[in-house]
Amino acid sequence: MRQVIFCILLFLASSMTCLGETFVGTQLYDDASMDSVAVKKPTFLQRLNKKLDVILRSFSKKDTNYIEPQQYDFTAMVQHTQVYQYTNVVMQSGDRLTLSPDVVFKVGPYFGWKWLFLGTTVDVKSLFKSTNGTYIDLSLYSNQIGLDIYYIDNGSNFKIRHLKLKDQKIDTSPLNGQPLSALSEHTGGFNIYYILNHHKFSYPAAFSQSTRQKRSAASAMAGIGYSHHKFNIDYLDFITQISESVSGIEEGLSDGAQLSGVHYRSFTLSGGWGYNHVFNPCLLLGMSLMGGLSYNVTESKYREGFYNVMKNISLGNITFDVTVRLGLVYNTSKWFTGLSAIMHNYNYKTKYFRTNNFYGTLNIYGGFYFDIKKKKR
Repeated sequence: MRQVIFCILLFLASSMTCLGETFVGTQLYDDASMDSVAVKKPTFLQRLNKKLDVILRSFSKKDTNYIEPQQYDFTAMVQHTQVYQYTNVVMQSGDRLTLSPDVVFKVGPYFGWKWLFLGTTVDVKSLFKSTNGTYIDLSLYSNQIGLDIYYIDNGSNFKIRHLKLKDQKIDTSPLNGQPLSALSEHTGGFNIYYILNHHKFSYPAAFSQSTRQKRSAASAMAGIGYSHHKFNIDYLDFITQISESVSGIEEGLSDGAQLSGVHYRSFTLSGGWGYNHVFNPCLLLGMSLMGGLSYNVTESKYREGFYNVMKNISLGNITFDVTVRLGLVYNTSKWFTGLSAIMHNYNYKTKYFRTNNFYGTLNIYGGFYFDIKKKKR
């Protein structure tokens, strides 16, 4: 009998517990009072938001044995940037033309709040004389994702660096360094990539100083990219300019007219590897190499629509592109200094010619942190 009474009491106790918070101390609420204290069930959106928050927090979690989070809210920095660009054109006949603008020197301040880092640099030459080129290069780094956005408009700043003709009897050396206003190039695009081992490997430690790498680590990376290229040359003006320095050049560049009006878009799938080497707690060398398979579509084909592009896919339109990043930084967690370099290589080919484009930036910087973060209770 006592066992039966015990079972009944146990059942009643468990039933009351399932009803929610029906006890406060030893007092049992009636139904009316329960309505006033019962906790409302979260809505579907609230439950979904909570689950997403848990997922995102897990996604951005760092292994503090490898990565030291930033201890300050704000960052101030001064940066000097050098911009390099080269374009190499190889004709079907074997003629080679190498072009590049002068190196661009820029300097300016940057200001950071937590992971957001913004600033501007000014072309030093533009302070003394007008320039007609535009160079925009924006890189954003988090532990999981990196993003490069760039836009280059050279105006008419190209110079001939080297010209090699199939007819070796023509001396083209007088053209080296000569301005070439007949040619212009416009390039814009982005690369976005995911860092697989982001719990231990920190891209920001080497390239944006928002964390510190405590132990050496590596990670595979995968990404996508898009770029838009215009390469325009006024062939008659081009011949007129260079023939003033070299006689007989027009016959030597008999197939150069095919260069006029190159306009295409590239869609890229990329993959690679990054490695951060920690020499000591303050000194870090970061490096990464990413290779991409790019499918190039001429502007005329692109305007025909996605269906026609997919229907006429050709392996001949695939090229291999490369992006290299290097960073050397000394970071005491209170102040930092260092340098970084980002280099992009893009290729394009037709049955008449092929081009190889190189665009790179070198950054030298120094700065400090302030306003230490308040510890959460």
